[in-house]
Amino acid sequence: MYPRSFFLLTFAAVALACSSAPDESSGPTSGSGGSSGTPASSSGTPTSGVSSSTGDDFGTITGGNASAGAGGAGGSECKSVLDVTYRDFKETHPDFEMANFRGDVVRRQLIKPTLDGDLKPQFLDSVGCFADMETPLGCRDGVGNQKTITSEESFNQWYRDTAGVNMTFTKELALAESPPGSGQYAFESSEFFPLAPEEGFGITPPNNGKRQNFLFTTEIHLMFGYVAGQKFTFIGDDDIWIFINGKLALDLGSMHGPETGIIDFDAQAQDLGIYPGNSYAMDIFHAERHTDGSNFRIETNISCFVPVDVPL
Repeated sequence: MYPRSFFLLTFAAVALACSSAPDESSGPTSGSGGSSGTPASSSGTPTSGVSSSTGDDFGTITGGNASAGAGGAGGSECKSVLDVTYRDFKETHPDFEMANFRGDVVRRQLIKPTLDGDLKPQFLDSVGCFADMETPLGCRDGVGNQKTITSEESFNQWYRDTAGVNMTFTKELALAESPPGSGQYAFESSEFFPLAPEEGFGITPPNNGKRQNFLFTTEIHLMFGYVAGQKFTFIGDDDIWIFINGKLALDLGSMHGPETGIIDFDAQAQDLGIYPGNSYAMDIFHAERHTDGSNFRIETNISCFVPVDVPL
């Protein structure tokens, strides 16, 4: 992993490249990620995806449709195409296509609220608590009695290259502005199979009716500029965890049908330790763990992200 000082200097140079373009007299533009998006291809050029949590000010960041977009450092590294790491698994893994549990509702507190030193999520509990879906992180009364994650050992294989257990692919996922000029960016797929039937372990499980490559995880590491009014919405299944500034901001854990979670950066700013005008890490972890559906939708008014590298 790159030394943090080197990364921050690199990111600062990228951010400052756009500081002369926006009109600094204009204030932040607020918006919500509510527009529909156009499905984009999930295949792409191999790339790698490291995150650094920081509150340092990397230069002028403005909202609206300026070159920095609705938040995000501009420059040649700034883009709305996300670098993604996918890991393919077999149905023999104890956490995928579980024989005795097909899922129920969103479970929370399966993982710890902070990342480890390698910027990976940390196992907390196999059962968790039933989510209060009116909140991004809260629980309601009642707990399940079935494990949705077998163990810490099994979970630690989800987002780490593990010989004989998973196979890794680096691709891209493009967010499209929809409608054009709206400042709203989205990716949507109700048949989210970024790994082709001939890739990785192939059609898994082998008897699935869609003849698709289920059972995979998704990992994305980014930097973005925080501007007041930003939101980030995820709709899909199964597990999704999003960390902002190294802190858990959205928790839709366990196997479940398509569910919606929204990060309202202004409402959560104090808990996340973030301030408008600064740049922060966003770390996204997703898992598709069971047939028969795979849904994945991102909506946001953040137009620009800078990819960073983490150990695989």
